[in-house]
Amino acid sequence: MPVTIEDLKVRSTSLELEGVTASQVNAIRRTLLSDVPKLAIEEVEFHLGPIRDETTGKDYDSSTSMFDEAVALRLGLLPVPTDLSQFRRKSECECGGTGCPHCQVMYSVDKKGPCTVYARDVVPLGDPTLAILEPEVPIVRLGARQALLAYATAVVGTAREHGKWQVAQGVGMFPRPHVKIQRKEGCTDACLKRTAASCPVNILEFASPKLSVTDETKCIDCGACEETCEHGSIHIETDPERFFLRFDTDGSLSAREALRFALKDLKRRFEELREAVQAIP
Repeated sequence: MPVTIEDLKVRSTSLELEGVTASQVNAIRRTLLSDVPKLAIEEVEFHLGPIRDETTGKDYDSSTSMFDEAVALRLGLLPVPTDLSQFRRKSECECGGTGCPHCQVMYSVDKKGPCTVYARDVVPLGDPTLAILEPEVPIVRLGARQALLAYATAVVGTAREHGKWQVAQGVGMFPRPHVKIQRKEGCTDACLKRTAASCPVNILEFASPKLSVTDETKCIDCGACEETCEHGSIHIETDPERFFLRFDTDGSLSAREALRFALKDLKRRFEELREAVQAIP
């Protein structure tokens, strides 16, 4: 299966796969969406009762403008950097799930109002490299006499359990388009000019008497050009064995790491299926 890397960045990638079927590419897409693990905050323990500022001697209420459940949900959606060679699920950890540095990460939040609590205020207890990746994400606003003191625990999971563990975002696949242009009898320059202008991704150019394609890999197969040309001078075909796969990540894993894990996990499951089928008497 030849793979062409069109674009590879830390948080996004675009690939072209050849010699594959739609079902095979879709299996990769679904694995990226649901089965790539990452760290996310799962448990939050809020301090109850008054909170005293030892510097000023002021007392604050342990409350915010939102319910604790809503604050906990926002904390859970923050992207946590994840090293899959270091962290594992609690159910697979040698500690037996009691919690250790290999299966959980602890964070603390200690803010007093009036202020806005941001993701940068969620501080890892220990390794500073585990700081939240998007520090400017607002979480909750505190009033003049309000304070937030909480401890949060991040664990490894997948999006099959909850969306907060979803690594890959906007995972899309589509067959490679081929734009066929053959000027038909009766097709005027004005018609071809309108056809070029109808393309939403601007890959058609008209220079009388010729209509050409600048980059057909950017074609989204919307059919606008085919509908505009009344004489059928342009037609889009798709290749059933060549597909584009494009996705972003939230940064907890790089695009390369997410794709590698998805492919390895898919291979493992196919091998387990093959062995199970072979074991049938």
